Amino acid sequence: QAGDTVYVPRYPVFYVYGQVNRPGQYRIERNMTLQQAIAVGGGPTLRGTEKGIQIRRRDAGGKVDNISPGLADRVMHDDVIYVRESVF
Repeated sequence: QAGDTVYVPRYPVFYVYGQVNRPGQYRIERNMTLQQAIAVGGGPTLRGTEKGIQIRRRDAGGKVDNISPGLADRVMHDDVIYVRESVF
């Protein structure tokens, strides 16, 4: 009706940066794993490595935690994934 306000929730996203081919913001698909999220970002660059990946995740209190996940771990809304450069 006239004067009504409609709120449309934002779809859940994650962010990936560092040594990936297409860093940026992407939509989370149902039950998405870290490995799938990195693949959406184009996979690691030639200088990137899947070892030592970090996720920065905000908890309910607003504190940001650094997590060292496994590739099969689930990606959560607003996760920031950092893919490191290979040392060798």
